[in-house]
Amino acid sequence: MALTQAQIDALKTTLRANFDQGLIDTPANWNRIAELMRSTSKSNTYAWLTQWPSFRKWVGARLHKAIAEKAYTVINDKYEATIDVQRTDVEDDDFGHYANVARGHGAAAARLKDELIFAALAAGWSTNCYDDQFFFDTDHPVYANTDGTGAVTPTSNIQAGAGSPWYLFASNAPALILQERVPAQLESQTNANQSSNVFENDVYSFGGRWRGAAAYGFWQCCHGSKATLNTTNFDELYNRMLSQKGDGNIILGTVPSLLVCGPANRVAAETLLAKEMIGNGESNTNYKRVDLLVSPWVV
Repeated sequence: MALTQAQIDALKTTLRANFDQGLIDTPANWNRIAELMRSTSKSNTYAWLTQWPSFRKWVGARLHKAIAEKAYTVINDKYEATIDVQRTDVEDDDFGHYANVARGHGAAAARLKDELIFAALAAGWSTNCYDDQFFFDTDHPVYANTDGTGAVTPTSNIQAGAGSPWYLFASNAPALILQERVPAQLESQTNANQSSNVFENDVYSFGGRWRGAAAYGFWQCCHGSKATLNTTNFDELYNRMLSQKGDGNIILGTVPSLLVCGPANRVAAETLLAKEMIGNGESNTNYKRVDLLVSPWVV
């Protein structure tokens, strides 16, 4: 007996619903350290990153701050995951077990965003951002004048060391960007008259698809360390970030609010932030000072 349109529609509905459910149910951490930016073309150019957002008292004419003509362009990539459903299973109304497969693909699409953002974070020690320096570097240029001119002061957002990395984030502006061109979706190839895969291999194909990329934002809002995670090093990096100044010697107001580390630093991070008292009975001045995110992607 030939397959009916109702059978094929039921398969599509089942797989798409479970794919979407996998997207919804999977916890995400990328949005705690990155901001979503919609993309409407092949790539995005982030020229605006050369100017820290700030206001000044309006006296006389406006101060026109030129956007630096540095081409920090991020091209959208394509990602996919494909499910093949046996045609015989559809004929026999025996495709319920594919629901779990589709849900798993939806979960994988959700995890992809974590993978991309945390991979960008790890690569920041050796990858350029908008100012042509590594995202984590010792000599980001900070200019004497608010319009990005004048003498340059090399400024660091790293703490030297050779251990497992940990990071402090401030929420003033995006440190990392998730650039999304096309949200994750499940597409189907189910027409036997139009699909060689159905005709030749007797399978219906369903493909998850996402377009986008990870990008670097304001390095001022993320400082990285490979030094030992302890009170001394945490306080030094926290205070340095807190007192950070930008072009024209303006105070940026970057108050660290999140510490991010991997499993290797979990115990040290929890000791630093989650204990009210330290070993000698004194109050822990860093108790809950910032939120903590321990991620398996930070290595």
